Order: sequence, then C-alpha cells, then structure tokens
Amino acid sequence: MAKRGRPKGSLNKKTLEKIENEVKSVDEITIPSKADDIEGVDANGSPVSSYDKPSYDEPLGETQKQVLKGPDAKVPQSETTGEIKKTRTITDLPRNPSIVEILELVEETKGKQAKVDILTTFKDRADVKYALKAAFDSRVVFTLPDGLPDGFVVGDPDTPEGAMDMAPERFIRVFKRMQYWVEGGSAQASQAKREEIYLNTLRSLEKSEAEFLIAIKDKTMPFKSVTKEICELAGFDLTPK
Repeated sequence: MAKRGRPKGSLNKKTLEKIENEVKSVDEITIPSKADDIEGVDANGSPVSSYDKPSYDEPLGETQKQVLKGPDAKVPQSETTGEIKKTRTITDLPRNPSIVEILELVEETKGKQAKVDILTTFKDRADVKYALKAAFDSRVVFTLPDGLPDGFVVGDPDTPEGAMDMAPERFIRVFKRMQYWVEGGSAQASQAKREEIYLNTLRSLEKSEAEFLIAIKDKTMPFKSVTKEICELAGFDLTPK
C-alpha cells in the first residue's frame, strides 16, 4: 500500500521556516546575479550550492504561511473567499418596525413557513391589516385616479402647510386616511379633497413608505414573495366569503 505524504515538490514545515527567516533578513543577503550563480567552493574550500543563497523574488503563498502557523491557526476573515452574510430574523427588526421593514424581512426570508411565521407576529397590527387588504382584497376599491400629476415628487419637502418641517410621517400613523380613498369608506369628502389628502400624504411619508402606498393603491404588492396565500396562512382575512 502506498504511503501518504506531501505532494511532490512541496516543502515541509522546517524548510518553510528556514525560508521565512531568510526572507526577513533579505536586506542582509547579497543575491548573486545570474552570471555569478556558479556552483563551486568558497575561499575556505567549502562547497557552495545554489540553494545556500537562493533568490526570493516571490513572497510565501497563503498556504505556505498557514503551514508555518500550524493546523490550529485561524485564517482571518479578510483572507477567506468572502464575508458570510448574516441571515436576519425577526429579532433584528427595530422595536416598532414600519410596514416596509416587515415586508422586506419577509421577502428576504427563505422558506414558506418562515415567511408565514413572521407575518403571523404582526397579524393584529392595524396598519399591516389595512395594507394587505388594500393590496390583495378585491372588496377594497380605490376611488383615486391612476398615476400621479406631472412633475409630482414623492417625498417633496415643500409640503403644503409646512408638514415637512418635522421628520417624515410614518404609514403606521396615517394608514386610516385610506378611508377617504376607498369605496364605502367611513371618511367622507369631495373627490378633489380626497386627491388632495392623498398627494399630501405621499409628500409627508418617508420615501419607501410613500412608494409602497402608491403600489397598494394600484392593487400591487412590490414584495413579490409576499403573496396572498402566505398572508392568509398567517391569519389575514383577504378573500370575500
């Protein structure tokens, strides 16, 4: 049976240590030119080989350095193939996450049941209920026109009446305004007033939440893996009985 050993041509640890020590003192070594690199004897008659004064044009490789460090040495993260991305869980969300932060986590989470579990945690939060019903429930019909006025900028700080003198609004505080924008809503107003409230809300919201509101108004869900099926499995009532 063939004996195991180092690959042909590889250097053992002792030899690597010798090379490393000699590399550290390379400034003290006179490296012969190609013309002077002749095997023979020195002034004392001792034999001289090309290995006694090697030319170290290249530094030790990472594998050779690891051999010198020993088998128990840990390789720094920067020397590996790349950083390991941490998988986020519900505990990584802020204390009072926005609807967008919740659905972003659902979107990036792997596995159907894991997505359901996250949504189940928020099934009693009113703003989440409103948002998912707006996107998926056919009973919710918006009375607003398609699109936005020409030149309208979501998150424009020049909000009428100075609403943006403070930090941006959050969907969790303004979601009940949807009662102005849906058929049969409890809040009554003229069509012009409804549209005015809608546009002012888009201006006052943080941009990601404003874009989310535009999407659900158009009966779409911007987070593709957040499906009606997953939401219903989490306990949300989205289908007419």
